[in-house]
Amino acid sequence: MPLTLAPERRSIRIESLPAQRTIQQRLLAIGIKPGVRVEVLRRGKPGGILHVACGIMEFMIRHEDAAEMDVSV
Repeated sequence: MPLTLAPERRSIRIESLPAQRTIQQRLLAIGIKPGVRVEVLRRGKPGGILHVACGIMEFMIRHEDAAEMDVSV
């Protein structure tokens, strides 16, 4: 399922990163890569940003970029 549909406050596993190379590089630079477990903390308005945590680190990702990321529960 895409990251945009992942349930909030539940550990999920990243399966793939967005296709855009610059977004991939930014995520990899902060340790977000396939196999890492993250948690969606909250969502902005429909089509807005997602607030995501990976351990003690938190980051925001745009809805359109998150839609390209596959995750599993």
